[in-house]
Amino acid sequence: MLYPNINQNLMTQNARTPRLGVVPQVDINNDLPRKPNYTVDSFFVIGRVEENGHKLNYLLHIMAMHMPIPISRLAQKWQVCFSILDESTNYYVSGDHIYTGDQVEATTDHFSIKAPNCEMSGTWDNMKIWLKETDFEIDTQAAAVHYPVFTRGSAVFDLFGMVVHQFSVPYMKTTGTLTVKKKTYDLNGDNAVSWFDRQWQQQNFKLTIEWSWMAIYLDNGDIISILDSVGTTDTPRFMSVLHTDGTLEHATDAQPFSESATRSWISKESGQTYQTRWDIVLPKFDAKLHIEPVIEKQEIMSSMKKLSKYEGSANVTGTYQGKSITGRATVELIKN
Repeated sequence: MLYPNINQNLMTQNARTPRLGVVPQVDINNDLPRKPNYTVDSFFVIGRVEENGHKLNYLLHIMAMHMPIPISRLAQKWQVCFSILDESTNYYVSGDHIYTGDQVEATTDHFSIKAPNCEMSGTWDNMKIWLKETDFEIDTQAAAVHYPVFTRGSAVFDLFGMVVHQFSVPYMKTTGTLTVKKKTYDLNGDNAVSWFDRQWQQQNFKLTIEWSWMAIYLDNGDIISILDSVGTTDTPRFMSVLHTDGTLEHATDAQPFSESATRSWISKESGQTYQTRWDIVLPKFDAKLHIEPVIEKQEIMSSMKKLSKYEGSANVTGTYQGKSITGRATVELIKN
């Protein structure tokens, strides 16, 4: 069961009762569709399936970018990046496609994005998530339950001088099929869960930036979203914790990832060095979490070198609120 101790009602129902704390500056329904007036518009899904003795993790990220190119057709770019990892066999594949604006259909009055190899569309209650690649296919429907995570409470924050809007929906019950190397796994709503992350901002593409983000599922049902950045920003690192009762807590006292790292990996493809093992200390939550990718080689290489990144499925062990804990995570490392 991938949904321990949480509110099983649809998120759209739960959201009708306001939670105490900072009022979010985003609207989970109206801010889901495409935002063409921003230079970066991101729709990110990570999924987990446990079926027939296999533990599989997949990623689908659709990102619209308005590049500083004078010809409008070339200025509008879409990146579709993907990965899949079978933890039982260490089978891993990843990659991306770059499309021009006229190759992707995206609506602004409702949520629908259709690219040559993928689609995200629908509502929080019934969302289609589909990707077709040579060796695997994601063909799923997802329904958001529990509560959303509004980053820092407001879901709006400064990062490298950019005003970033970002929120996450970590518990999406997922049904359908996942096909990997001609083997099909059935997703029944209990054995699969997806995390949906929504983000948009006015991006400065000439800026050199570095950040690390971790999306953590703890086995008690709590969720941790934590970001650490290197550069000029109002708060270099911050975290949001979604508890099983729906309350959100925020903190900025996490130990820097660079001080927590105990191992690094050098990519032969990009030459980039990535940290790949951490003992992260979270004082406010009396926590120390050991986070280690299942396999080190989980870099997504892009045909646009600046868009290459590390997206690693990881295991979590340690202590949380003074008690032993386990879990899993996705680790995103951006260096460009």
